Amino acid sequence: MIPRLNDYADIAGRQVVNRIRDAAENLAGKHVVHVNATSSGGGVAEILNTLVFLMDDLALDAGWRVILGSHSFFKVTKGFHNSLQGKPSKLTNNRKKIYLEYCERNAMINHLEKHDIVVMHDPQPLGMIDFYAKRSKWIWRCHIDLSNPHKETLEFLMPFIQKYEGIVISSDKFRIKSLDKPQVIISPSIDPLSVKNKDMPRFAARKLLKKKGIDPDIPIITQISRFDPWKGTLGVLRMYEMMREKNDCQLVLMGDMAADDPQGPVMYMKISKLAEKIPGVHLITEKNDLLVNALQKESAFIFQNSLKEGFALTVSEALWKKTPVLGTNVGGIPLQVLNGKTGYIIKDLKDGADKGSKILQDSKLRRELGRQGHEHVKQNFLITRHLEDYINLFNKLYPPSCLK
Repeated sequence: MIPRLNDYADIAGRQVVNRIRDAAENLAGKHVVHVNATSSGGGVAEILNTLVFLMDDLALDAGWRVILGSHSFFKVTKGFHNSLQGKPSKLTNNRKKIYLEYCERNAMINHLEKHDIVVMHDPQPLGMIDFYAKRSKWIWRCHIDLSNPHKETLEFLMPFIQKYEGIVISSDKFRIKSLDKPQVIISPSIDPLSVKNKDMPRFAARKLLKKKGIDPDIPIITQISRFDPWKGTLGVLRMYEMMREKNDCQLVLMGDMAADDPQGPVMYMKISKLAEKIPGVHLITEKNDLLVNALQKESAFIFQNSLKEGFALTVSEALWKKTPVLGTNVGGIPLQVLNGKTGYIIKDLKDGADKGSKILQDSKLRRELGRQGHEHVKQNFLITRHLEDYINLFNKLYPPSCLK
């Protein structure tokens, strides 16, 4: 089903839908394009798969481009991703050359100078701005954790960043101190009507889990995330081992490997080798939004044990389904996991195992955390709020007086 704004009126409220439509009137006909590195895998692609269509429904001329890249290019940009999140990295002349070559290639085949607003997502297409002599309003939308960036990488990217009108980040903690451009906070969001998030009957969820070899009568603990060094999956396995000593439970680790993440297969092998030694672990790599829905709905709780994190939409997804979350105090996780209200912030592996056991053993607590989590997401992290934030930002770029 193609997303239409009116479809969300029953969830977000008719007043919200009308307010968004009124705000977007000034932008009718404006040519907007989003540019990122992949059409599937990860939260950015999922957001754009709804957001772009909703913008188009508001009479913006909205588009979405996915850039071209070789394995070497994505290896370089994955290095950017890691080093912007604090991992030391050697930025060689060859890596710079590969990056700039593909930025130029993509600039040549994407005629972005014809657009009124260009939104570049993450570091992969960032440098394309260097290859356009004529441009209008360009915004860099960075979804990753910039709280402690590696100096050398940031210095290399900063000349590109400075050419943008401003940047959009997910948290106040991610502000770039040396940047003299506007830095706007827009939290990511989930689409409550997507296959992954729409209401799923319990009998259907349990049936699907059984089909995948997961016993729905044994308490399920789940982490859903990319197989990425930053996601703390090895730590989840250790916490599960500790909980399993006192609780009857099973662990599901589900993730995929996006086209722009060459580290995925290597990390998956490390996780797989450890998981083989621990009973009751299910490792799932398929792309299956219905299965994600079923797991988030039927799990006793969800782990998000990230070491670094941009936002972690898997947290909002689980809370929307009234399932509590145990997460670390990084990135956007504490914006979603309100300690003791929608789940728990965990300090270390033992703390995580203790709090996980507490939830497993107290069904009343589990239901109350889930109830509050659902309401928190409804008020703060739905796609309608996300859309409205962008419309408000675009209206600042093109105030009503400039559109007449």
